[in-house]
Amino acid sequence: LQSMLCIREQRALLALADRLVPAFRLGRAFALAWHDAKQREGLIDFDDQIRMAADLLTNSSFAQWIGYKLDRQFDHILVDEAQDTNAAQWRIILDGLAQEYFSGLGQRGDRMRTLFVVGDYKQAIFRFQGTSPENFERAKQRVKNYMQGAEVNAREQRSNIRPQQLHDLKLDRSFRTVQPVLNFVDRVIGEIGHASFGLSEEPKEHVGDDLPGYVALWRPVGAAVVEDEDFEETDEGLEGWLSKPDRKLAEQIAQQVKQWIDGGFPLLKGSKRAANAGDVMVLVRKRRELAGLIVARLHAAGVPVAGVDRLRLGAPLAVRDLVAALRFAAQPFDDLTLANLLVSPLVGWSQEQLLAHGYRDPEEHKAGVTLWAHLRKTSHPVVAVVVEQLVALLAKADYDPPQALLHWLLVGPWQGRRKLVARLGREANDPIDELLNAASAYAMAATPSLAGFLAWFDAGEGELKREADSAEGLVRVMTVHGAKGLQAPIVILADASGDPKSGPGEKLDLADPANPERLLPLPGLRADERVGRIAEAWDKLQADMEQEHWRLLYVAMTRAEEALFVAGALTSRDKGEVPPDSWYARLRLLFGTEDWVSDPIWGARLEWGDEPVLVPADVVAAPIAPSAPLPDWLSAPAGAEPRPPRPLAPSSLGEDLSAEPPTAPGLHSQAAQRGVLIHKLLERLPGIAADSRNDAGLRWLARNAPDLGHEARGELLAHAMRVLSEPDWSDLFGPNALAEVPIAALVGDRMVAGTIDRLLIGKQKIRLIDYKTTRRPPESLVAIPEAVLKQMAAYAAALEAAYPGRTVEAALLYTQTPRLIVIPADVLSPLKQDLQIAQ
Repeated sequence: LQSMLCIREQRALLALADRLVPAFRLGRAFALAWHDAKQREGLIDFDDQIRMAADLLTNSSFAQWIGYKLDRQFDHILVDEAQDTNAAQWRIILDGLAQEYFSGLGQRGDRMRTLFVVGDYKQAIFRFQGTSPENFERAKQRVKNYMQGAEVNAREQRSNIRPQQLHDLKLDRSFRTVQPVLNFVDRVIGEIGHASFGLSEEPKEHVGDDLPGYVALWRPVGAAVVEDEDFEETDEGLEGWLSKPDRKLAEQIAQQVKQWIDGGFPLLKGSKRAANAGDVMVLVRKRRELAGLIVARLHAAGVPVAGVDRLRLGAPLAVRDLVAALRFAAQPFDDLTLANLLVSPLVGWSQEQLLAHGYRDPEEHKAGVTLWAHLRKTSHPVVAVVVEQLVALLAKADYDPPQALLHWLLVGPWQGRRKLVARLGREANDPIDELLNAASAYAMAATPSLAGFLAWFDAGEGELKREADSAEGLVRVMTVHGAKGLQAPIVILADASGDPKSGPGEKLDLADPANPERLLPLPGLRADERVGRIAEAWDKLQADMEQEHWRLLYVAMTRAEEALFVAGALTSRDKGEVPPDSWYARLRLLFGTEDWVSDPIWGARLEWGDEPVLVPADVVAAPIAPSAPLPDWLSAPAGAEPRPPRPLAPSSLGEDLSAEPPTAPGLHSQAAQRGVLIHKLLERLPGIAADSRNDAGLRWLARNAPDLGHEARGELLAHAMRVLSEPDWSDLFGPNALAEVPIAALVGDRMVAGTIDRLLIGKQKIRLIDYKTTRRPPESLVAIPEAVLKQMAAYAAALEAAYPGRTVEAALLYTQTPRLIVIPADVLSPLKQDLQIAQ
């Protein structure tokens, strides 16, 4: 029998190998291609940062030098949230940053060196990010071994300096939660068992504030599902729909929070006061539709709510409505998009109006008449108003980039933001703002076309993360993972009755026998495929996930400062019984009795601690009436956002528009090369001593213009040297002058921005030169094109704005000849005035 089982096991493993090898080959090819793509673009992801930092500090040729430099810079390392530090990050800390602490006396052996690590095993809930309590324990053992080794080295070297001792302290004091709630948490750990949390020993009891606290277990919604004749079991089978118990659960949570706020739920920490919406936090185990439904029910009940803590940018209804408007602007003949836009808050039609005005008879359908074409030829006054609104959108979309079009939709004639917030609540503002940020980011990275933005938006997987700790005065709805580090006086565990085994299974990574640090990702496996080493790894994973399930409960309970409420909803699969491994089922055992207290919203509840007494009416803060009527501008629609003119580039004014006579083939390129070479010489030679310029110039020309003969190179250099020796302008090529100087200044209402070739700034006078490579330089000032004079006037005006009170002198250096032409101030003055007037 044993032989048969071994044969079956080997057979299953061989079959699995045949299935996995092609997948691994494909995955490896993709991973290499992804790595090459990142290399080409110069990009790294988060895992790359960790890996590259670890390699730099431990394996690179610079590792010892970096360790030496770091050892001189700091003496203390603090690692916070150490239970959420993965193995690669510990490698950076212990093998890189702290290695010198244990390798000898170091740079400053007389200084105290400390490694301070803070972590709580019970709060290790990010295994999916590669963290685990085992990493924490292994790191502690490594530090202990390092310190023992340092102690031995100190004794062998007969050093008077002894390494610091390892102090392993316990975290039992809570500055967040009151004592009665902490007593309940301790009872939970004792009931479930410390080993179920992954703890090697029973933790010490918590100590908190000596204030009244309260824990309540509400009767789960759907417990009497068999007797509920309105309950439809088919709801549970519809993918993407919430069951009726879940919908009822969300409704009852909204009613309960509304009652607390209106009735004055008492809070005692700090000072006695009535709770407001910002004192309530609703937690769910997983990010799914229930959280969004709770937000919607709270908003419908008039409770200020911040919305879910994290969601895909394209998911919020406000974003969908705005994107529908953009899609219509890009493709007005898309019937579905137009129908969505018509019934959105942006237009405001009801479904009945859409059916009444959007219906097309069979003849129109046969002829292929689109909804947009049908509306345009409809004479109904309601339709005419909407058509006019949509035509304005199409006209705007022809010229405006996506971010400007969104701004127009939100604060222009459509008043989109006001309509969306009125329908969806204040939480719609965050995704709207993120959509505007996305449009601005797209405009910075690509040509801002409407069709291009929509394609870019659809291809992205942007996620909106709301900073929940800043949601002052709003109910927060989030996952327990998202609530890590946060707290609230009142916490509701909304889906505590969920079965941890009913969700999608955790992916299994199998360690490579040749390299245990390398993990092989496995697909979902059937039970008969999980044999041998895979079965052992699977069992270990299930045990780890069960421990994290209970640690997640610990984190959820300890978010509460004064009151904790536990709720849940049953599904048709539960058959009226709470799943035995759910949070709700294990917490229910702590209450022991069946002394259910009547509850007007939940039907019944069990209690732990002191039942809150409503705050007297005179303690509940009354709303403050405005002291004066609001100004008219507060309710008036915002005007169109001003679009500042593009900065004026003086060089764009200097284009010589005069016709050039035809030249022989190759002459133009030769002239251009000559001008460029003289320009480069005039940049480089002023920084060289006068007696060395000739030799340096010849060497530079020999390297950069080898196709020119020695005589031609000498002629070029002679022209450049003649310019540098011009006595009236020699100071512009002296040590105090600047080359290639960028400048930007506001001239009247016009922004001027450009680059000046040579600039000398004095206390009373500023002088500048601009190089010109025109093939036929003008003989005198009279022959200079007006566009070039305007360019010099723009430079002069910008310098006068930047340095008020100083005189500006300008000249043109034509490098072809070369020839220097000074432009008098009386020539530039009227052109500067024209520059300020022209817009």
